[in-house]
Order: sequence, then C-alpha cells, then structure tokens
Amino acid sequence: MRFLACAVAACLASGCAHRIDRVDQRLLLPDSAGRYEMAAHQAFVYPVPVDTAGPAFPSAGMPRELPALTLCVAFVVDDKGRTTQVVPLRQAGCVDGDAQPLLRDAALSAVAGWTFEPAMFCDYPDAMSRDRDWNGYGCAGERVQARVVPVSLAYAFTFEIREGRQRVASAKR
Repeated sequence: MRFLACAVAACLASGCAHRIDRVDQRLLLPDSAGRYEMAAHQAFVYPVPVDTAGPAFPSAGMPRELPALTLCVAFVVDDKGRTTQVVPLRQAGCVDGDAQPLLRDAALSAVAGWTFEPAMFCDYPDAMSRDRDWNGYGCAGERVQARVVPVSLAYAFTFEIREGRQRVASAKR
C-alpha cells in the first residue's frame, strides 16, 4: 500500500497523466425477510468468488469532475457459479442508474461476467456431527448431504472523478 501511495505521489509530482482505478468489494446484506433460519444440524457455504473483476471506468463521455455516487447491482449466483438476472438495484444509498447510464452499464457488464464457486446447503445427521465435521469452507464429513443452491447477492459500486482522476470502488452487500 505504501508503494502504491509513493508511486502515485511521484507520478503527480512529475506531471504524468493517467487515470487511477481502484476496486474494493463490500457485500450488501439483505433485510431480515431474505434470511433463512437454519436448524442446528445444518450449515451454509457462501459462494466463493473466482473471477470478480471490478468495472472499468467508461473511457469516453465522462465529465472532468464527478462527485462520488454509488450504483448498486443485484444478481443471482446460479448452481453452476455463474451470475444471472443481473439488474440495477434501487434501495437507500444507491443512486438511480438511469441518471448515469454509462456507469450503470459498466457495473452491469462487469457483474455479468463474474463467476463463483456455488453456494451449498449442508445437512448433517445431527448438530454434533455438524460441529465436528463442518470446516466453514465446504460440506465435509462422511454422512453430510450437500446441495448446491442458487443465491441472490448485491454489490455497490462507487464511481468518482476528482481533478480528472477516476476512481471506482465496489462493495458487496
């Protein structure tokens, strides 16, 4: 991180012109209506990101200055780990993507290409075998029944341009 800060400072001091892109991911959590209560003998394995490259900042058509704005995207990770049903998400803290179609399309395009190890639902014979065998990363143990399941996810992407420098930060919810 210190190297990156020094490199950016050296570039700015020398007058070089380039854009700065950065992607961080933050999961947007669903409200309580979207949650499932598991029994003591069950476990859930969250989808594991395989390829989740952040959106590229549009190369043309953007103003020199743009205050930070957050666009949110909802999607389903199917039972093969592919993203499907990729759509803009309208909720508190997310701007309407129609106001910034270039940024909305960049976020939707990036997410449409993401892949994951799919989510799994693990059924153990009892709570004791789950506590003994579940490793937190997959369904483990001799008598576990694993079911690959689709899940809905949402990510937030914050786009910003300051002094001609572009920044994209993403967050999963």
